[in-house]
Amino acid sequence: LRKQLPVTYSIRFKNWLNIAGRLLLWELVGGYALLSIYIFIQRLEGPNPGADFVIYYGASLLSLANNPAAIFDWSAMAEAQASVIGEAVKYLPWLYPPPLLLLAAPLAGLPYIPALGVWILGQFALLLIAIRSLISRHNLGPLAYLAAFVFPATVNNMLAGQNGALSAALLGGGLAVLQRRPVLAGLLFGLLIYKPHLGIMLPFALLAMGAWRTIAAALSSAICISLVSLLAFGTAPWLGFFQSAGVGANALEYGQTHWAKMATVFAALRLAGADLPLAYAGQAIAAILAILAVLYLWRRKTADLVSLPIRASGLLFATFLATPYAFFYDLVVLIFPILWLGSMRWLPGCRQILGLLWVAPVALWLLARYSQISLWPIVLAGCLIWLLYHNKQQRQ
Repeated sequence: LRKQLPVTYSIRFKNWLNIAGRLLLWELVGGYALLSIYIFIQRLEGPNPGADFVIYYGASLLSLANNPAAIFDWSAMAEAQASVIGEAVKYLPWLYPPPLLLLAAPLAGLPYIPALGVWILGQFALLLIAIRSLISRHNLGPLAYLAAFVFPATVNNMLAGQNGALSAALLGGGLAVLQRRPVLAGLLFGLLIYKPHLGIMLPFALLAMGAWRTIAAALSSAICISLVSLLAFGTAPWLGFFQSAGVGANALEYGQTHWAKMATVFAALRLAGADLPLAYAGQAIAAILAILAVLYLWRRKTADLVSLPIRASGLLFATFLATPYAFFYDLVVLIFPILWLGSMRWLPGCRQILGLLWVAPVALWLLARYSQISLWPIVLAGCLIWLLYHNKQQRQ
C-alpha cells in the first residue's frame, strides 16, 4: 500500500493538472472570443465597422458603375471608399488579380453592413465545408467545427473584414481531399489564383508526388476563372493589375506599419532593422530551405510512409516561410495543421506544438507590435523541423 500511494497521488496530480490546463485554455479561448465580439459591436457604431472590407465594397461600387479598371486607380478607389463610410479613408488599395472581383462585384447590391455579414459568414461556411471531410476522416468530433470558428486567426479575419477564411478553405480544403479526390483538389488550388503567393509551395509538392491530374485540374481552373473575369470585366482590369504590381512591392518593402502584422521572414528582418538586400537575402534562403523540405516530404518514395496530415502540415508551414507577403488574416489556414496534428496527439511534443500554434496569431502579433521582434519565422521553422524529425523517425 505504501508503494502504491505515491503512484496514486502522482496520477491524481497529473489528472488535476490536465483538467486545470483545459479549463485555462477554454477560459482564454472564451475570453478572446467575447473580447472580439465586444470589439466588433463597438465598431458598428463607428464610421467603418467593416475595417478592410471597405476595399471590396468600394471595388463593387466601381464595378457596378461599369468602371472596374478604376479599382487600381487609388484616387477613384479612395473616393468610392469614402462614399461608403462618409469620411476619408487610410491607404487601402486593391492589390488582387481580377478573378477576385467576380466575388466582390455583387456586394454593393446590399447595404454595407448586410454585405459585410454575407462576406464574413459566406467565408465561414466555406471553411466549415472544407474541414468537414477532414473531421470525419480523422474522427475529430463536432468540437473541431467550434475550434475552427473560434481560432484566433479566424476571429482576426472577421474583425479585419478580410479574405483569409476563403484562402484557407481553398488551400486547406484542397489538401484535405487531395488523396481521395485529386481533381477536386486541383480545382480548388486553381481558384487560389486570386492570391497566388499562398500557393507558392503547391507546384513543388504536386510535382514531387507526380500528381498530374491535380496539376492539370489546377491549371484548368486557374485559366477558366481568369477567362471568366476577362469576359466579365474586359482587359482593362488585367492591365491595371500588372501595371500596379509595384504598389504592392513598395508596400511590402517600406510599409513599416504592416511588418508587425505579417508572418514572414522578410517582414521579421525589416522589423528588426535589416536593409532591403539583407531582408531579400534572408527571405531567399528561407524559401530555398522551405522548398527542399517540401520536396523531401512529398516525394513519391515517402508517400506510403508519411501520412497526408504530416505532409500537408509541412507544406503549410513552409508556405509562410517561402512567401515574403502574408498577413495575420492569412493565418486562418493554420487551423488545418492544428486539426491534423490534433488527431496525432500521441506524437512526442505534439500538444506543445498545438498550444503554440493556437495562441501564436495573437501572442506573436502583440510581441511584434510592442517589441519590434517577430518570432514567426522561428515558430514556423521549428514546427517544420519537428515534422521532418518525425518523418525520419517513422522511416526508421
